[in-house]
Amino acid sequence: MREGFLLFIDEAGDEGLKQVRPLDENGASEYFILAGVLIRTARYAELVQSFNVIKHRLGLAPTDTVHFRDLTSEQKTLVVSEISKLKIGLVAIVSNKRNMLRYRNTRCEAKVSEIVRGHLQPKKYNWFYNNLFKYMLERASEECAKWTHLAYSETRFIKVIFSHRKEFSYPQTKAYLYKLKIEKRDSSYFNNKRQIDWSVVDIPSVGSSKHQNEVGLQIADCVASAIFRSLDENWFGKAEPRFLEALAPRFISLDKTVRDYGFKLLPDQLNFPVSKDQKAALRHVGYIF
Repeated sequence: MREGFLLFIDEAGDEGLKQVRPLDENGASEYFILAGVLIRTARYAELVQSFNVIKHRLGLAPTDTVHFRDLTSEQKTLVVSEISKLKIGLVAIVSNKRNMLRYRNTRCEAKVSEIVRGHLQPKKYNWFYNNLFKYMLERASEECAKWTHLAYSETRFIKVIFSHRKEFSYPQTKAYLYKLKIEKRDSSYFNNKRQIDWSVVDIPSVGSSKHQNEVGLQIADCVASAIFRSLDENWFGKAEPRFLEALAPRFISLDKTVRDYGFKLLPDQLNFPVSKDQKAALRHVGYIF
């Protein structure tokens, strides 16, 4: 089976669960965002050219690396506006961590743990990240399975490329996918409505690359960070819903609905406080208040 689609993945926020803002003044971010940029392999060269034009408008050279956090306010507005015009599909898995405060996955900790300052704790946060990746791959694989025969007249797989993280175990992520594939028929085990479409997933091809080596990862960084800035309130209690408003048309949709498909909020129920700015942002992806 040949490669037909690319899925570039990056994140924004942090995965800490011991303390979470605003419940804890100096806690980790309230939201953690996993963002994916989905594109047909045949269109990637065109995407690189288009993003180089955006770089030029930002005052950067084609060889420069775009980091959303390093841009000025005006540059952030420009890059998000221009990304909204690209021929890509976006998938975002958005975790509000209030409901996970001090949560521990003891089954995973028993297998992957270490002693830090006299306390046993997970060696890596792979279990949390991998769970969000599962939600993303369910949606991305469903979308690609829907389009592969229309685009290529045959089944082609998705190549998944993560933005490389030094302390992250990608072999552990692949092992997690193999476990999901083996137990795919027992949907109740994972307490989830959707399933990964394994017909378009090639687990051995899952890998990572450095941010500066892939335009797709630079776009994923901008998307993840823009969503984060739309939802996670800064120290002054302000979010910027305009970013999510601009990106909303690019999320993949099912029956013209983005909510719970191209944009998945966890937990499903809005059983946590939502500010005026956060409500404004979520309305753009189908949430009703």
